[in-house]
Amino acid sequence: MDHHNIKKKIHKLRKELSEYNYQYYMMDHSEISDYDFDQKLKKLFFLEKKYPEFYDPTSPTLRIGVDNTSYNDPIHHQYKMYSLKNTYSKKEFIIWKKRIKKYISSFSLICELKYDGVSINLIYKNGFLTHAGTRGDGIKGENVTENVRTIPSIPLQLRGNKYPPYLEIRGEIFLSKKNFIYINKKRIKSGKNPYSHPRNTASGTLKMKNTQEVYKRSLSCIVYTVIGNHLPFHTQNKSFQYLQNWGFKVPKKFILGFKNKDIFQYIDYWNKWKHLLSYHIDGIVIKVNEYKNQSILGYTNKYPRWAIAYKFKQKLSETNLLKLKFQVGRTGIITPVAHVRPIKISGTKIKKVALYNDHFIQKMGIHYGDTLLLEKGGNIIPKVTKVNVKKRLKNAYPINFLKKCPSCDHLLTKNKKFFFCKNKNCPSQKRKKIQHFVSEKAMNIKGIGKKMIKKLYQKGYLSEITDLYKLKSEDFIKIYGVKKKLTDVLLKNIEKSKYNSYHRLIYALGIPHVGEYISKKLTEHFVNIHFLISASYDHLTSILGIGKKIAESIKTYFSIDKNKNLVEKIIQYGVNFTQYPINKKFYPLEGKSFVFTGKLSHMTRNIAKNKVESLGGRVFNTVNNKIHFIVVGKNFGSKLEKCMKKKNIKILNEDIFMKIIEHKKKEK
Repeated sequence: MDHHNIKKKIHKLRKELSEYNYQYYMMDHSEISDYDFDQKLKKLFFLEKKYPEFYDPTSPTLRIGVDNTSYNDPIHHQYKMYSLKNTYSKKEFIIWKKRIKKYISSFSLICELKYDGVSINLIYKNGFLTHAGTRGDGIKGENVTENVRTIPSIPLQLRGNKYPPYLEIRGEIFLSKKNFIYINKKRIKSGKNPYSHPRNTASGTLKMKNTQEVYKRSLSCIVYTVIGNHLPFHTQNKSFQYLQNWGFKVPKKFILGFKNKDIFQYIDYWNKWKHLLSYHIDGIVIKVNEYKNQSILGYTNKYPRWAIAYKFKQKLSETNLLKLKFQVGRTGIITPVAHVRPIKISGTKIKKVALYNDHFIQKMGIHYGDTLLLEKGGNIIPKVTKVNVKKRLKNAYPINFLKKCPSCDHLLTKNKKFFFCKNKNCPSQKRKKIQHFVSEKAMNIKGIGKKMIKKLYQKGYLSEITDLYKLKSEDFIKIYGVKKKLTDVLLKNIEKSKYNSYHRLIYALGIPHVGEYISKKLTEHFVNIHFLISASYDHLTSILGIGKKIAESIKTYFSIDKNKNLVEKIIQYGVNFTQYPINKKFYPLEGKSFVFTGKLSHMTRNIAKNKVESLGGRVFNTVNNKIHFIVVGKNFGSKLEKCMKKKNIKILNEDIFMKIIEHKKKEK
């Protein structure tokens, strides 16, 4: 047989098998038996092996996968992957809906099932699947591309030709109930413990290093979100039609509506009949249907404002209260924590659970030794829902809150539902403040963790935040188990933290109600800490996202002399507390502003941003009149087009940008 005929035969087999796959996994019917399908697949596999010159990355045989692949590399999301805000009551849903009405007069809502699986982001370039990543922290996830290629319900190439050149398609990967039972039966037969939860099993499967094993587990995927420019649809429900035409499995059991009555009927129906589905769901997702309205509502730092998850209440799990401990937070708040008999809920072992405050304990009527009924709030955080009073011991006595701080023995004061230790020299509070200061999202001083802080505190080397910048090599060496090599690394990390972005330091101060998002907002409006300290209440509340509560907290924090002194001391140790560094001689990019578009090859955007800021430059997330340079990476977006319309913005590729940075470093 000549090469031309072999190529035609291979092409025909690929086309047939792809169509059979689509019929079976998308349309729930098949024109061919499993045996005949396997025979055709084997024939194609043999021909591809014999004639490698006809390789095709979208061939059905490549779903089987290969061994020894690694999925430890992170994948940075071009568009942040948000989680959903949860609610467990219809009253909270009504409040959410009323809040939307304040901003939008006319909108519709779409209700979808909430699949209990692993969130996935699928990237398609010119119709081909190029990357797949888990949600992770929303900014970056785990690269699981090769494992995702084994999932039959995820097309390697989009069907048809009517799609934008770049698409991000998001959905949920899960194990069907049938497959989960089958996997556990096999494990029990081979003498292994069965898996406890299908979602955790799906997550673990995606991270396996053998794609052949992943293929055998027959993971499923349903997609529900499309992100891209020039989309041929403008509503959530219309997107499903296109996604299905492109080859995906999409939500079928959704409803469009607006009336509370219809939405509650949908929620109640699936809460009652969810066991009839072939996969697990844990609630209902309710979204604003129109993309235009979604854009108006926008996002908080964590959630889209245009969507909410109504979670079904779980069955309660029973355990016993073994002992009660009281923890002291960095703001002095005392939190009671119940240590319980270890119990598994949703696949994870629970050993302790927070009891929040004295009001919660009294309201629940908890006694020492009680039998507690637990559930996992949002399937993540365990909480006490009820007390089984029938099983209470006769001699059990009620829990009374502490009168004194468990750390410093200072008398506690009560404010509303909470007890506080007002002693600013409380050892626990001091250590917790330092822990927050060095944490990853704050100053990110690696190696200085909870245990190291406690050891340094006990030795008397670290009792205040500013002591971090006074630590010497001999201080670490005096601690048992700390060698010279580790000491050098720790001191280097402390020194490195001095050059962090200004917003990290604002967050690290631990101002109540000032998180990462607000810290960045503040640095956009106040170029150094002194402007922020002297900012008026009206100025603060005029900033989008900063309300009365946050403004009052900022004003209160900087009205305390001890806090202002802390800032001055930190500045004296050379820590960056300004958006625009002051000394022009040492900051060659001062007054220059950058914006990034697309994915950089040699570094993440965050690292590139830090490099610019360390040289005195500024980085914006959006295109505006203050920008001097746009750095263009792979798969660039609409920012480039906007910048091209502006005369004064220079366009840089990544290599030129790197040369500029290296050159400016030498100048510095």
